[in-house]
Amino acid sequence: MDKRFLQTMLICFAISFIYLDWIRPPSPLPTDDPAKVGSTASKPAAETLGTPAVDGSLSRAPDPTAVDSPTAVDAPTELLEEELFSLTNEVLVVELSSRGAALTHAILPDYREEVGSEDPLQLISPALMSGIALELQVPSLGVDLAEKIWQVVESTDNSVTFRTNLPAGRSVIRSYSLPKEGYELFTSVTFEGDWPAATDIRYELLGAERIRYDVSGRAAAYPNQWVAATRARDGQIGEVDHHEVEAIESGEIRRDGIAWVGLESNYFAQVIRPLAATQDSPAPALGLLAVGVRPGERTAEFEALATDGVDGRLLQGWPLKIGYRRKIESAIPHEYAVFLGPKSPVVLDQHSSWSATKLIDYGFFGWLVSPFLWLLRTFDGLVGSWGLSIVLLTFCIRGVLHPVNKKNQRQMQIQQQGMARLKPQMEEIKERYKNDAPKQQRKIQELFKSEGVNPAAMFGGCLFIFLQLPIWLALINTFTIAIELRQASFLWIDDLTRPDMLAMMPFSLPFLGNYFNILPIMYVIVTLVNQKMMPQSEDPQAQAQQKMMSFMMIAFGFIFYSFAAGLMVYFITSALIGIFEQKMIRRDLRAAGILPATGTSGGESATAGSTDPVRGPAGLKGPGRPGNGKGKGKVSHR
Repeated sequence: MDKRFLQTMLICFAISFIYLDWIRPPSPLPTDDPAKVGSTASKPAAETLGTPAVDGSLSRAPDPTAVDSPTAVDAPTELLEEELFSLTNEVLVVELSSRGAALTHAILPDYREEVGSEDPLQLISPALMSGIALELQVPSLGVDLAEKIWQVVESTDNSVTFRTNLPAGRSVIRSYSLPKEGYELFTSVTFEGDWPAATDIRYELLGAERIRYDVSGRAAAYPNQWVAATRARDGQIGEVDHHEVEAIESGEIRRDGIAWVGLESNYFAQVIRPLAATQDSPAPALGLLAVGVRPGERTAEFEALATDGVDGRLLQGWPLKIGYRRKIESAIPHEYAVFLGPKSPVVLDQHSSWSATKLIDYGFFGWLVSPFLWLLRTFDGLVGSWGLSIVLLTFCIRGVLHPVNKKNQRQMQIQQQGMARLKPQMEEIKERYKNDAPKQQRKIQELFKSEGVNPAAMFGGCLFIFLQLPIWLALINTFTIAIELRQASFLWIDDLTRPDMLAMMPFSLPFLGNYFNILPIMYVIVTLVNQKMMPQSEDPQAQAQQKMMSFMMIAFGFIFYSFAAGLMVYFITSALIGIFEQKMIRRDLRAAGILPATGTSGGESATAGSTDPVRGPAGLKGPGRPGNGKGKGKVSHR
C-alpha cells in the first residue's frame, strides 16, 4: 500500500511539474482594468526586449512557449510608451502609432467635413470607428501584433520605421514613407530571423473598418463598399468588382488573382496594392483576404449606427477589414502602396499604372455619365458656376431630344384629329355590333387601318418620358459620384449633391423628414403647367392617360423630395424649356396646317375636320402622307 502511495505521489508531482513549466501559459502582467485580465484582446503597454545583438539591434529573449524555442533565459526588460508620428504633404496627413505600428488617422486638408466648416475631412479616424488601418497580424503566432508597442528604429519628416521582437530570435520591421506629393502612402513589411518556409506561415495586412462617406437627404446615398480588381494574364488590370458591405456567412472571403483591394465611399477611397517583392520577381503578389462579420453578431450595433451614429454622424454599420494574406519570406521586404484620397478623375488619372479610374463606378448608364461630366466640367470652366453648368447641360440635352419631341407631338396631333374625324363611324360600328364585341373590335381596327389612324401614337407623352429614363438614371449617378459637385453652392443651395433644404421645419413629416425642400414642389407645379399646354384629346382613353400623367407627376414630387438639388435644378430647367418648346412646336404645326390657325388647345382636336383636306388629317393616309381619295370628307366603313 505504501509503495502504491509513493508511486501515485511521484506521478502527481511529475504531472504538476510538466504543466507548470511546459503547458501552462505565462501569467499576464497586471492591468488597470480588472475586466480585461485574462482577455486575449488586452496587452501590456510595455514589451520585454533582450540584450543588444551583434549588429546593435535589440533581440527578444527566447519564449519558452514558442514551438522551437530553447529553454527560457531571463532578460532585462524595457518599458516602451506609445508614440505618435505625423507624416504630411500638401494633400494628405497621416498619423501613425507605435502601438501596432499602424495608421490611426488619414486627413485630407483640401476637403471639408461639412459646408461652411473649416475642419479638414477625416477619411480614417477613431471618431468614425475606423479601427486601425494597415494592421499586421500573424495568426499562427498567437500574439496580437496590433496591441504590441513597437520600437521606433528611425524617424524623419516623411518616414518612420518600427520594429518588434518575437520569440525564437524573430522580429518584424515595418516602414512608412509619404512622398512630398500625392495621395499614396508607401509601407513595407520585413520578417527577420528563422521563418521556415516548410511551415507555410502567412501574415495578414488589413485596412480600416470604415471610411468617411457623405449622407444625402435622410440616409446614406452611397455607404461603404469594398472593391477588388483582378489582374489578367497579360498583367493588365481586368475586372473591377464593387460589393456592398454586409455580413459574410463564413466570416471571411479569400480570392486569388486580385491586383488591388479597397474600401470606398461615394467620393473617397482607401486602396491597398502590393508592389514588386524583389527585382527577380517583378510581378506584384496576387491574393485577397476580406475579414467580415458573421450574420447576427452585430445586428444591434448596425441598427444603432444606422439611426443615431456617433456624434450625430451616420456610420457604416457592418465593419469590414479588407487586405492581403501572403506567405512570410524571411529578410525579403514586401512593399505596398496605399491610396488614401478622393475619387476625382483628375487625381485618379495620375495613377493610370493600376487603372485607378476604375474606382469610379458610373453604373449601367456610364456611357451617358461620362459625357455629362465632361460637359459639366467644360461649362464650369467657362461660367465658373456648377449650378449654371447644370442649366447649360439641360439646354444641350433638350436640344438633342427636340427633333424626337417634335416628331412625337406631330404624330399625337395627327392621330388625335384622325380619331376625332372617325368618331361618327366608330359610334355607328359600336351601335351596329353592340352584341358582338369581337366583331366590333375587328371592324374598328379595319377602319383605323383603312384611314391610317394609329391610336397608340397618342400615348407619345409616356413614350417621351420613358425615353428620358436612361438620362435621368445617368444624371442620378452623376450627382452621386461627381466629387466636383460636392459642397458646390448655387443660389440658396449649399450643396448641389444634397436636397436644397430651404428651411428646417419645427416638426418631422413621415418619409419626408424635417427639412422643407422647395425645389420638388416647384418641379411639380412647372410640370403640371407644361402638361396643361399639351394637346387635349376628346378620346376618353387619351384623357384617362393624361390624368394618369398628372398623378404621376405629383407622385414624382414625393419621390424626388430628397433627391440632390442639382438633379432638381435639371428637372425644373427641363420643364421650363418644355413649356417654350411646346409653343414652338405648336407654331410649326400650325404653319404646316396640322393645327388650325386659331383656337384653344382644348378645341383644336374638335375642329380637326375643318382643316385643309390635302394637308390636314382628313386628307392624310397616315402621318404626313397624302390620302388616296377615300378619306376626303366622309368615309364609309361598309
